[in-house]
Amino acid sequence: MGTRSDEKPVPARDGGTAGNGEDRIAQMGEDAAMTDGAAQDRDGENGEAAIDRTVVIGGKRVRYIDPLSDWGFKTLFGSEANKEFLIALLQTLFPRKRITDISYLRNENQGLSGSDRKTVFDVVCMTRERERFVVEVQKKDQEHFRDRALYYSTFPIREQGRRGDWDYALTPVCMVGILNFGMEHRYPAGEEDRWRDRRVHRYELRECETGELMTENLRFVFLEVGTFDKEAGELETYMDRWMYTLKNMPGLCCMPPELEESVFGRIFRAAEIAAYDRERINQYERDMMTENDYRNTIAFARKKAIAEGHAEGLAEGMAEGKAAERVLIAKALKGQGVAIGTIAAATGLSAQEIAGL
Repeated sequence: MGTRSDEKPVPARDGGTAGNGEDRIAQMGEDAAMTDGAAQDRDGENGEAAIDRTVVIGGKRVRYIDPLSDWGFKTLFGSEANKEFLIALLQTLFPRKRITDISYLRNENQGLSGSDRKTVFDVVCMTRERERFVVEVQKKDQEHFRDRALYYSTFPIREQGRRGDWDYALTPVCMVGILNFGMEHRYPAGEEDRWRDRRVHRYELRECETGELMTENLRFVFLEVGTFDKEAGELETYMDRWMYTLKNMPGLCCMPPELEESVFGRIFRAAEIAAYDRERINQYERDMMTENDYRNTIAFARKKAIAEGHAEGLAEGMAEGKAAERVLIAKALKGQGVAIGTIAAATGLSAQEIAGL
């Protein structure tokens, strides 16, 4: 994958320089990069086996929590104790900004009226300059995903409204989506190969012909973590390191030496399940069980819907077949007592459509 202008190579171990904002990330604790915790990842000098720091979760031995799970992401990036990790991630995504501190905001937003849909974000924070960042993890692709991101972005915009005299001056809102899948893209004809390996996508409001920026106060950044395929030895930029860490951490038995520097070593140590008390381990295990149950329920409902769809002759063309499949999935989930909000997120149907099934 090529290197973007705002993703220059990471500092080399021989003292090479990071560019365009990455020097600030490198300074977030280089002196703390190698600690006793990191040293435990490898065998001792006398050939002694490394300490086993794995924990059995769901019948499998794992060492690190999944940063893309609901509990794991909020633990690593949504807690005051670990906010340096979110600061470092945001600084990598927005290298032209200087993000030195953040304040966490409430992640639950009610609509303008009591009947409006309530929205719960993964993490919402604000910088000292009052820039707001909404960070969402999306495990599975769904219909109208981009519309959903747009809808979510309206909440931190609307809450800036003031009663009485107000000139509509807004502070920036950035919607960050961490995706465990690849988005569908419609690149200009003949340019597919040019952008094929792109994993970070940035969107903003511009005039169609001149490219004039309408406003700097609404931006979207999507990270296609699920399609990132570099190995540890191939990582070139800080963004590469983030993508690798977010995707591969739960399957690793030790921290790769390429990630020992700076903030990444501390993230791995903070993600060690063995360091948590029993109550927190149980919380994580319950979260993973809920996620597995949800995934299995969706898979079963989809399989059942496809079978019923064939039996009822509903697959009349691709578009109609997909629409029928969503309805059948919704029916199956509703019959199993799954919450309407969860069904809506899984199928893309509205709450009204689901209620009428």
